[in-house]
Amino acid sequence: MAEFGERPRWEPAKPRLRPVRLAVSWIVSAAAVWVAAAIVPGFALHGFWSPFLVAAVVAVLNAVIPPVLAALRLPFMLAAGFLLVLLADALLLRAADAALPDHVSIGAFGDALLAALVIAAASMALTVIIGTNDDDEYTLRVTRRVARRQGAVAPTEVPGIVYLEIDGLAEPILRAAMRDGSAPVMASWVADHSYRLAEWEPDLSSQTGASQAGILLGSNEDISAFRWVEKERGTMMVCSSPEDCAEIERRLSTGVGLLAGGGASRGNLLSGEADETILTVSRAEAERGANPGYRAFLANGFNVTRALVLFFWEVVLEVTAALRAARRDVRPRGHRGGI
Repeated sequence: MAEFGERPRWEPAKPRLRPVRLAVSWIVSAAAVWVAAAIVPGFALHGFWSPFLVAAVVAVLNAVIPPVLAALRLPFMLAAGFLLVLLADALLLRAADAALPDHVSIGAFGDALLAALVIAAASMALTVIIGTNDDDEYTLRVTRRVARRQGAVAPTEVPGIVYLEIDGLAEPILRAAMRDGSAPVMASWVADHSYRLAEWEPDLSSQTGASQAGILLGSNEDISAFRWVEKERGTMMVCSSPEDCAEIERRLSTGVGLLAGGGASRGNLLSGEADETILTVSRAEAERGANPGYRAFLANGFNVTRALVLFFWEVVLEVTAALRAARRDVRPRGHRGGI
């Protein structure tokens, strides 16, 4: 790691396959299969080695089938690919049933789909408990394979930068978090003098739309709030509207946005003039086509089930927080349920 002010040195390397970690991952997957069999009525295992065999078969099939589905060029790629890979995850368990009739039995397709979701949930929980991340190597290899097929491989020794925006974060709050142990990595960066924390001050409107316009496009001029009325046109502008975000970007684009010239936008309101976008509101029209940017995500079938499980978990957290706020009579209190 370079000292502050020095030119960063970057030595590209790929994660190595570690047999011990691979074995631990296999055991975790087998344990998740066993948990699913204990919970899902239509999913049963027969014998001590059955969960290990099922986990192995599913892992092999997952390395073959989802990448093929991810390579399809479909309209509304995220939704279509998500559903296809989700169905494939259930079919993988049905295939394991057909390949190992003496070790596993699965009832209807719904049982297989529910079992796939439970396996994903149990696997995530066990991974957090054990403290391992088992698919970094696999994800990198799949991503590189997808990039080669798309002709997007461009070897370089120039280091890249990942920009992460945190809404409403004040400098004293971050310093307190670093001091109290809530941001240990950033605290270590500053402690060993590799980085320094520079003070900042937000404008009057520091919500997401104005923040991203300033960060990604270099200006947040005339963005007075999340939604505002433009009297000269008699219209309301809303920072969550795809049409309005596209208009904001059109007004503020200069050709030298933060992500111009090879950058990628992920989950933003504005693109920063990036060449590649995923889940970027100002480029919502592009989501209607066969966006190849989702292929690396969809090429791993476990990503889809994990995303679905995490979605339901976030819903549970939101409902729990709403109930807690109601019980404590927190005011003001906004609407947090339903559609």
